[in-house]
This record gives sequence, structure tokens and C-alpha cells, in this order.
Amino acid sequence: SSGINAEWPLRPGDRLVVLSLTLLSVGANLSGGGFGNQYAWVSWSEARTLASQQNKPVMVILHKTWCGACKRLKPLVAGSKAMLELSDKFVMVNAEDDEAPGDDPSFNIDGGYIPRIIFLDTTGTIRPEFSNKRRGEKYQYFYPSSDEILITMDNVLAGLEVKQEL
Repeated sequence: SSGINAEWPLRPGDRLVVLSLTLLSVGANLSGGGFGNQYAWVSWSEARTLASQQNKPVMVILHKTWCGACKRLKPLVAGSKAMLELSDKFVMVNAEDDEAPGDDPSFNIDGGYIPRIIFLDTTGTIRPEFSNKRRGEKYQYFYPSSDEILITMDNVLAGLEVKQEL
């Protein structure tokens, strides 16, 4: 016997390729889709319930794996210690590709461009007034830097007067 499994449709060397691709896929999910695995990411289906239970606003990042601007933003978010600290006061949703709520038209406040960061209050209501004030009338939910995201995160907390338990 040659040791080759006759039921396996690939050559023995192909198994390593399949295993490597599988591990890369799993690794991408564990790393927050490139935005950092140190954040407490939750699914959209959990976010509104958690926001209400924990009295926290929701921050939703809508992005695509193939998007150049998304790829540029990922290491900025992943590497921001200040943003990581502030993220504890939010329910964080990282919606990649076709994950919810990316297909919900109510998140296309000023267009369907990506990446977009949308903030919701503790009841799960979209709050369009919390946008990137450095942008013009278009692309108000686009953030090219973690500093701009931090400004809006601070504005959300101040504007909603979110009371955090100590």
C-alpha cells in the first residue's frame, strides 16, 4: 500500500494547501477580520441585546475583505491602544463582507461605500448625527484614521450621556 487514501480526491501534497487555507480562514475570523482580536467583537445578532443589557452604545464597522481603504484602516484600529481602551464602553460589531447588518439599507445613511462606521444608541437605534465631522457632506461615516474614530467615539459617549457603572 502506498499510504494514499483512495477516497481523498486530492494528491497528498494538496492536503497541506487545503489545511493552510483553512487555518488562514479561521485565523482571519479570530483576528477581528484584521481590526484586532484584542477587541470584544460581537455579532450583529447579539449587539442590540448587549447594548440594552450593558447600557452601552454600539459601534458597527462595515467593511469588505477586498477593499483597499478597509485594508488601510485595519492596522490603524488594531494598533490603537486609546481606541481599544475606549472600546470597553461600546458594544463592538465588525461586519465583514456579507455579514449583518451590512445588507440593511438603513445603514446606507449617505451611501453604500466602505468602510463605514455607524454608531447606535443603547436601544439599538442608528444615530446618524454621530459621524466624522472632518468629512464634507459626502462620506460622513468614513474614517481614514483611528484618531478621527476616537473623536466620534468621545462624541457618542458625551452626546448620549452614557452612564457607566464603576
